[in-house]
Amino acid sequence: MPRTSYNRCVETLCLILTNILGGACYPAISIALRGFGDRDVAFLRMGLCSLLFVPLLLHSRKRLCALAARDWALMAVVGFFGYSMPLALGICGQKLSTAASASLLLTLEPITIVFLSCLFLGERITQRKGLAFAAGLLGTGFITFQGLPHWGESLTGRMTGDLMLAAAGASWAIYTVIGKPLLTRVRPLDYTAVTTVFGFLGVALWAGPDLSPGAWRSAGALAWAGIVFLGVGGNFLGGLLWNLALERTEASRVANFIFLQPLVGVALGAWLLGDALTAWTLAGGALVLAGVRAATRL
Repeated sequence: MPRTSYNRCVETLCLILTNILGGACYPAISIALRGFGDRDVAFLRMGLCSLLFVPLLLHSRKRLCALAARDWALMAVVGFFGYSMPLALGICGQKLSTAASASLLLTLEPITIVFLSCLFLGERITQRKGLAFAAGLLGTGFITFQGLPHWGESLTGRMTGDLMLAAAGASWAIYTVIGKPLLTRVRPLDYTAVTTVFGFLGVALWAGPDLSPGAWRSAGALAWAGIVFLGVGGNFLGGLLWNLALERTEASRVANFIFLQPLVGVALGAWLLGDALTAWTLAGGALVLAGVRAATRL
């Protein structure tokens, strides 16, 4: 296999796997919330992931110390504003809004990635890339609203929560757009580790005053399994695979694969949690897969 074809296969595999892990986080969060509070879930998943990165940080300390102060500042911005802030906004916003609004508004992440990539990274939006993006967005709307997307009643009554969810979706894009040029100077492993630790510090500042560690012992094995999956699979492995792919491809192309997450989340929700699997869900899933297929041919 030619080297360029091999690199493209590795990149595509990383994008698919990281978004499968991301989609699986939705039912895992539901399972974890059966035994933990929302702030406890955020704190424990980020804390576990950060602990996994400690040996890697120690191993890379000489290389990290050689980085410019500007690179450290940008990674701190990504950790606080592109990692911990979206987690906090998403949780608080969904309390005030609805799950349907949350699912759709969080797809502002790929929309914002495409927009910011054109604005700041000079990337070009091709016709095929636009069609892949539109198919993914429409499919996500079918899954979310169980029909044609509608914006009237579902948003107007919970404007505060919806604005927080929109800000969360846009904030996730910071991680990708700032990370793209940084990954030309910082190894993906180092970048993922450092931004995760900064993200954990941000979550700790937000969640710390309201944690309930006294209740952790009685949370139950299933809830702890959810935490372990979120920390190890969703944050640790998912973050590594995401940045490995981002190092090799345009940020706007990466955005198209994000639409896999609601598809995976709905499928696992139906299998593990007994959520309904309707015709609209299947139609939306087909559109999402068509968008991903188009994205792999860009």
